[in-house]
Amino acid sequence: MISLIGFSALCLSSIFSCIVLIPKSILQIKIKYFLFFIRSSTFLVCLSFLSLIFAYVTSDFSNFNVFQNSHSEKPLIYKITGAWGNHEGSILLWVCMISIYGFIYSLLSKSLDSFKILVLKIQSSLFIIFCFFIIFTSNPFLVNSVIVEEGLGLNPILQDPALAIHPPMLYLGYVGFSLVFSLAIASLLKTESDQMWVLETQKWSIISWGFLTAGIALGSYWAYYELGWGGWWFWDPVENISLMPWIAGLALVHSLLMIKGEQAIQRWIVFLSILCFSLSILGTFLVRSGILTSVHSFAADASRGLFILLIFFVTTGFGFLVFLIKSPTKKNDLNLLLINKTSALIINNILMMIAVLTILIGTIYPIIIEVLTNTRISVGGPYFNSTVLPILLPGFLLMSVAPVLSWQTNKIKKFRVYVICFLILSLIITIQSYLTTFNPWGLIGLLLGSWIIVGSLISVILRYKFSFTSKYIKSINSFTAHIGVGVMIIGVTYSSVYQKEFNFNMQIGDEITIENQLLKFDEIKIVDQENYQSLRAVFSLINNNGIISYIDPGKNYYPVSKMITTEAGIYHAWLKDIYITLGSETDNQWFIKVYINPLVSFIWIGVFIMIFASIVAVIKK
Repeated sequence: MISLIGFSALCLSSIFSCIVLIPKSILQIKIKYFLFFIRSSTFLVCLSFLSLIFAYVTSDFSNFNVFQNSHSEKPLIYKITGAWGNHEGSILLWVCMISIYGFIYSLLSKSLDSFKILVLKIQSSLFIIFCFFIIFTSNPFLVNSVIVEEGLGLNPILQDPALAIHPPMLYLGYVGFSLVFSLAIASLLKTESDQMWVLETQKWSIISWGFLTAGIALGSYWAYYELGWGGWWFWDPVENISLMPWIAGLALVHSLLMIKGEQAIQRWIVFLSILCFSLSILGTFLVRSGILTSVHSFAADASRGLFILLIFFVTTGFGFLVFLIKSPTKKNDLNLLLINKTSALIINNILMMIAVLTILIGTIYPIIIEVLTNTRISVGGPYFNSTVLPILLPGFLLMSVAPVLSWQTNKIKKFRVYVICFLILSLIITIQSYLTTFNPWGLIGLLLGSWIIVGSLISVILRYKFSFTSKYIKSINSFTAHIGVGVMIIGVTYSSVYQKEFNFNMQIGDEITIENQLLKFDEIKIVDQENYQSLRAVFSLINNNGIISYIDPGKNYYPVSKMITTEAGIYHAWLKDIYITLGSETDNQWFIKVYINPLVSFIWIGVFIMIFASIVAVIKK
């Protein structure tokens, strides 16, 4: 019964959305009725998604999707999140979010009614395309042809709190760019001269980019403590897929800053708006087409993947075709100087686009080669580290000075202060690097991150008088975001370049010394949990003052799916993480791998600062 309600609500929602696309000349409809259909469609698709969640919570195994991806013994949180832990449910969530974004826009937009209607029609068109995709190829409300007593269970890797909220966050970013796309296309098709769309695009692009940042960060943190590889980023193809719209979105956010200098490059803004959503759809295709091998990809189906590819070509083709035919007519002369804010933003945008293209080639090229030659090649970390990072370095350097540059002149206020501080900082970091473990990449990364922080702080001190007010926080917000980037760069540099790895064979009672601290193997514990059996090796971390912490790496066995997962044991400290994984056992000796990850916590702190800055930026609008 609940499946019938969910499917009926989905179909009715698509019908309501189709009604709003009927031309005004055929169907005379007032705007209040137009908005009624838009908002009713949103209500119905949310009802459909809630019906699927209810089917999971009640373990309704008459629903084929629930049967395939759930089990009655799962904890409640994983029953709920199981609704989007599969292909059909995740696409329904995607569609639900497209409609919700349109609903919120209909409430908050201050544009002319004619422009608002045009944006909502484009948003409804995107909704209908994906809605039909669900109805005809990925229906989550199919009913089992036989009566079953129990489900097959959810992939154990997905049974994790961080990964439970990672997909919704990521989708809020991906799908948010659909509204940015709709605003951009509407700006090309509009008849009235209304520049409100630029301000709205600025707000919604920051919101989308902020959610995407949070989603990527959650995914990275999950990979860090769940997969047992000792790191947080592996240039996995699906990680690359999320990184491309993130970089393009960052370029879009920075491009939209040019409106402050009354030099909005409308063609470039429209191009980036289309590109961000196109990359989001491309990522959806690659994850679900079955052509990528990744721990993040799931529910691979080649036929459905090709359908998404068709959606990608239709949407992207339509967007860029309109862009070519009806380019913005208003042209602002750019005040390009050797070193002003406009020049810095343009150079930064160019570097970001080159980085996106480099990542795209590294991700897509192996697929093309495999299709043409039936030979599989691997493009991994060494390629991306040696190509993408050097491309982004000049952009990060510009980031440290861009906020203090002028729109109109080449002059930088208090230029001598910046030069002296940079030279002093360079000398200090260089001496520190030579006196410790010298690494050229470590030196560059530490200098770059530190200078972004120091340069931003100097700018804040010189330009603004400190006060505990919201106005002050909003005024320094761009510097706050850059400080977050600097903190993250330091964390990335140290945790990558200066990571240490140790391998041991230990038995219960053994002790080893790592980084002047004693690590003692205390015991092995086996505990039956609600839906899995837990095996944990308990280690005591001891210094001169006694026991600092207990670290318990281990493995989980899930009897329903008959899978074993590795669970890392991590001691978190401000300056370093001690990260332990438990391997196999031979003759009462366990293989232990220990990583020392210095300053890895700076990565999450930097991301948090960036997300905070994006929230403040939205509140400012």
